[in-house]
Order: sequence, then structure tokens, then C-alpha cells
Amino acid sequence: MLTDRQKLILKAIIEEYIETNEPVGSKVLTDKPFLNFSSATLRYDMQSLEEDGYLEKTHTSSGRVPSQKGYSFYVENLITRDDSIQEFFKEFDEAFADKYQSRDDTLKKVVDLLSAKTGYMAVLNGSSANYALVKKLEIVPLGRNKALLLAITSNGAVQNQLIDVPEYFKMDDLVRLIDMFDNAMYDKPVFEIRETLTKEAMKPRIRQMVDFRDDVLNFIIKCFARFQNADFVMSGLSKMFEQPEFHEFGNMQRFVDMLDSNILPQVLKETGKGLTIRIGTDNANDSLSACSIISIPYYINDQAYGSLAIIGPVRMKYRTVIPTLEYVAKSMSKLYK
Repeated sequence: MLTDRQKLILKAIIEEYIETNEPVGSKVLTDKPFLNFSSATLRYDMQSLEEDGYLEKTHTSSGRVPSQKGYSFYVENLITRDDSIQEFFKEFDEAFADKYQSRDDTLKKVVDLLSAKTGYMAVLNGSSANYALVKKLEIVPLGRNKALLLAITSNGAVQNQLIDVPEYFKMDDLVRLIDMFDNAMYDKPVFEIRETLTKEAMKPRIRQMVDFRDDVLNFIIKCFARFQNADFVMSGLSKMFEQPEFHEFGNMQRFVDMLDSNILPQVLKETGKGLTIRIGTDNANDSLSACSIISIPYYINDQAYGSLAIIGPVRMKYRTVIPTLEYVAKSMSKLYK
């Protein structure tokens, strides 16, 4: 059990280290007016905090740095929100209030702002695409051998897929085939599309078009796959590699491998019902062991919801990131209209 003095010292060390990325010694602490203790007392408590696993000593300095246990205790018990960040909340308000932007454009702008204002990588992971209902599948001829496939869902999202039409296949037959699929998919959720298409393709009237049927099926599936990709928005990747922790090749390589394996959307789907903070090895994937992920769910309506997350080093500015995420998640409901 930490004493009040030890809590105060631990908080000061963590916030100093977050700000400077330099090991913190007793001399730095004695310069802080709110730590009116002798150097001997500070050194004694720092030693105790190290022995209890809240601090670690580096090999190159007599100062201490926070351990993962120290960070966890800090975010659970000691953190105070930085009220000064409210100054830039109006920029988020302006982004949500812009009536001349599409929802997708607004989401991208908000994620870009999140990254810019926190200094870390920002991610939006939505679920609206999976549960949106198909409202229209349409083909637009673009000449003799080209056509544009359009798919529209109940949340207003639109995706397209260019189709190369074989010489032997009549455009009228393609239009008729798409109309058949359109009728079959109407009001079906996006996550059922593959199953619906497979069943529909086995019907005799469509099997007669076997020469081009499978290609059209693949075009439609690709088109709907884009809805799911559009619900994952990422910004500020370069900011990760600006952090000193990721100048170390091993940390950088593991993070790049994680991005290549495309596991991040699945990691972020595991967001809890409220604000979730995962520090270092609290992240289930080893490639994120040098990172902290702070995530929070958002809700627009019954078909549009998901999570927002900030990804950065364990040495993250939690005091600013947490209230910023909370404000943006609460503001997402403004997109309902």
C-alpha cells in the first residue's frame, strides 16, 4: 500500500518522464514546489517504489523511469485530466457541424484531428457496414465493354466496382443479372451478402448465365468488401515513428509486422463498454507490447457504432488523450442527422 507521499512522488516522476523522456532523479523532484521534501526522503521513497515494482532504474543514469505497473497504477488512481485541452474542442465541433461534408469525410477529418491534437496515431473502427441493409444494387453501362456496379446501403454509404464485360456477353444480360441479385439482396444486412449471393447463384435462371456468372459474383463481393474497409479509418502512422521508443529497430519492426498482418481492426473490436486502457503487455498481441492503446466506444444510431482509439508509446500523455477521446466519442451522436 503506497503512502500519500509515495503516490505524489510516483505521479510526479511519471508526468516528468512522459514530458521529457529522460530518467528522473531526486534533484529534478526537489525543484518541484509541490514536493517540499528533503533529497534523502525522496531518494528513500524512490528506492521503495522501485523495490515494489512501480519504478525501474536504467543502466545509463541514476534516475528512475516508470514500469508498466507504475503506469497502470497512475492511470487507475493518480491521473488528473488536463482541462487546458478544451481550447481545441471547438475544432471538433466545427468538423461535426459542417453540413457540406459526407459522413465519411467528416469521420476522416475527425480522426485526422484526433491524431493532430494528441500527437499519436488515431483509429476509428466501425460496425455500421456489417449491419447496414442493402437498398440498391445497380449497373451503369460505360460503353461496350465497361460497366460500373453501384451498391447503396441504408446508412447512406455508396461503393462502386468497375466491371470488364467480355465481348461475348451482352450488356442487357448483365443488367438483367444485376436486377436479379438486387431483388434477392434488398433489405439484407451486409454481413449476409456472401451467403445470399451463393444461394441465389444456384437458382436455374441464373445458372443459365454460367459463362459470366462467377465473375459477376466476385465483382459484387469485392464491392461490398469495400464497405467494411471504409469503416476502418487510420491517421498519424508517421507520428508513431517520431516517438523515441520506435527509433529502436525491434519495436518498429514488430509494429510494422502488426500493420502488415492487418490484425489491428480485430484488436480494436475488443473494446469494452467504456473507456479501455491497455498498457504494454496488457495488449493481447506481442507486437503491441511497446504501445498503449486507449479506446472508447461511440454510438451514432442502431446501425452505426464502433470504437475510437489512440495508439502511442507506453509513455503516453494520458492526461490529454483520455478527455479528448471522451469528448469526441460523445460528439459522434451529432452525425445521426
